[in-house]
Amino acid sequence: MAEKMHLSFIIFVMTGFIIFVYVNSTTHLVGDKLGWNLPGYPKYYQDWANNHTFVVGDKLVFQYHPGIGTVLHVNKEDFDNCTNRNTIRTYFRGNSTVPLDRPGDYYFFCSVGKRCELGQKLWVRVQGKTSRKALM
Repeated sequence: MAEKMHLSFIIFVMTGFIIFVYVNSTTHLVGDKLGWNLPGYPKYYQDWANNHTFVVGDKLVFQYHPGIGTVLHVNKEDFDNCTNRNTIRTYFRGNSTVPLDRPGDYYFFCSVGKRCELGQKLWVRVQGKTSRKALM
């Protein structure tokens, strides 16, 4: 009997943790209505990011058409120079979801033509899990 209660308690706690993580994560549609496309001005995506809070567990959703756009996850140097020497991950199949699984800076850009140079690039700073609670 005690083993069943102990097991039930563990299942209850784990379920609560899973619900807590799910409820406290946010899916961000990059660029909102524009999606991941060539912006109207070079700082569009940075302005977009500045109006959001990103925490570990959140997800970025890049909406774009395969063959027309890409998403490269790169380091800061490649981001600053629109180069892909140290690419961390490449997404090219459209509507890509990127989990933000650690605190720190994440850098992305589109590698098609001169889109990066024209502003199709995004930098987000991801905070630890407790950050969103502190803002509420």
